[in-house]
Amino acid sequence: MLRARLEAQLKANTSPGAENRGVGVSGHFSQPFWSKFYDIECELNDELRGLDVNVPYIYNPVEYAGDLHCAYLRKYLKGPKALMFVGMNPGPNGMGQNGVPFGNIKTVKELMGLEGSVQQPLKVHPKRPVTGLGCTIEEPSGERFWGVLNKLSGGLDVFSVNCFMHNFCPLAFFDASGKNITPGELKGDKKNLVRDICLKYFEKELQLVNPSIVVAVGTYVDDCFKNLSKQYKDIRFLKLAHPSPRSLNNTNWPEKAEIFFKENDLMKYLRNEI
Repeated sequence: MLRARLEAQLKANTSPGAENRGVGVSGHFSQPFWSKFYDIECELNDELRGLDVNVPYIYNPVEYAGDLHCAYLRKYLKGPKALMFVGMNPGPNGMGQNGVPFGNIKTVKELMGLEGSVQQPLKVHPKRPVTGLGCTIEEPSGERFWGVLNKLSGGLDVFSVNCFMHNFCPLAFFDASGKNITPGELKGDKKNLVRDICLKYFEKELQLVNPSIVVAVGTYVDDCFKNLSKQYKDIRFLKLAHPSPRSLNNTNWPEKAEIFFKENDLMKYLRNEI
């Protein structure tokens, strides 16, 4: 993992317009903000990799789609953010394909303009192929979420000035039939173990990004943050209904999301009016 991490960082260094990193011995260059965040993600991956959660197929797009994931971080995480959105884990046709949280293909290619190679998970379910930016299935949650954010902010470059999108758990889980298993559906003590490890590293990410507002996307993440919200009283923790069409009572989600942003005085963050 360390080798893969350094290779990704080196590639970031040599990409057009990329920021210089302090990977070598020179003290003239400091480590870019995004790569500090990525280092925490890699530490989380290292700890999660040794777990046996009794699930036959586990995908980690932060690793196999690391090229695109780092491109996302490099473009949209250049410093601390006032508002941080936190989803649950990668969707099969979103982040599971390209490493971008809620990353439906159209948003990643057209609105974000991201490019990069995508490798393969260590073990691939035949019903859950990974084709990267060649994926032809749009992630409905991402279409809804990024579509609303793009519309309300006036563009994702404006949105990203104060806001950042992230996923709490980097892993996607599939059973033998290829059914998607959420972190909250893991069995026995495995569910709490994954949650606690992700919480430990999310706290490091939280301290780095230093938001004044954290929006938990969905009930699972909101429940995970209950104790965290008591510890970090200077941070405002909110819950937004998950954009998945499969979620209960989730008709007209875009309209409900806009109401949520207005009622909680978040529009100024989306539009960079603070």
